[in-house]
Amino acid sequence: MELGTRLREAREAKKLSLEEVQDVTKIQKRYLQAIEKGNLSVLPGKFYARAFIREYAAAVGLDPDEVMETHANELPASEDESINYTRLQRSKKESVSTGPGFSKLFPTIMTVLLIILIAFAIWYFVRLQMEPDTGGGQTDEGTDEFIINDPAPSSNEDDEEAAEENGEEDQNATEDKEAPEEEPEEPEQPELELNLVEEGTGSFPMHTFELKNAEEINVTLELDGKSYLEVKEGPNGEHLTSPVNYSEGDSPLEFEFTGKDQIYISMGFAPAVTVKINDEVVDFPVDKQSQKFLIDIVNE
Repeated sequence: MELGTRLREAREAKKLSLEEVQDVTKIQKRYLQAIEKGNLSVLPGKFYARAFIREYAAAVGLDPDEVMETHANELPASEDESINYTRLQRSKKESVSTGPGFSKLFPTIMTVLLIILIAFAIWYFVRLQMEPDTGGGQTDEGTDEFIINDPAPSSNEDDEEAAEENGEEDQNATEDKEAPEEEPEEPEQPELELNLVEEGTGSFPMHTFELKNAEEINVTLELDGKSYLEVKEGPNGEHLTSPVNYSEGDSPLEFEFTGKDQIYISMGFAPAVTVKINDEVVDFPVDKQSQKFLIDIVNE
């Protein structure tokens, strides 16, 4: 059976229209029709032809690896494409930081800083003008006479009272120094929770998890063999990897999902993949070759 015929029959067996497959895979309908008719030359390049066929196979419940292996003679030759994720992420950050938006905001920022500086200078000079003269003596209210402290020695009774007051003050000061300061207790951080909500079924099961108490979310995929991988921000979200085969030479693959709502991971050969969230290993609920994870992130 030819590849296109097999995919079409699998789609019809699941009672899916081409429009529904298009919604799941995000592949244009005309490319799906070309795949079913075996007209792969219509597809945009050899790399995308192989990737689209994998997506189609997964969407209609077939094992992508098995399909690619069985119909290898019908597929275009694969291209060796290495992806440097660190460089890709850095280039995205640089493009954001140096984009045209910053150059438009720069004059506004400088204007605001100048206004703040002028306001501070005015406040400082007004404060200097309002401060009273603290020179050699003090003037009595309503008069021009200066009040000068009497330099004469105090009487014995005054000395005794002053000594007693000083003694009490010194004792209080000593007690204050000896009393240790209580350090405020830091609130305990809640432990990371990853709960299995629904266990998937079938030959390519998708398991649903719920992730709680995670302020920062880092996902790591470690490979000790070859596996098809796909990582997205939810089933219909943005692709964070190209849907192709990866090997131990690409390991580890690291992703950050802080502030996101969902994590979607599709694995063609799950035994070769170790999934970690914040360095915690995620257990596979069932023993299947192909598996998917859908993790809902709960921010309480």
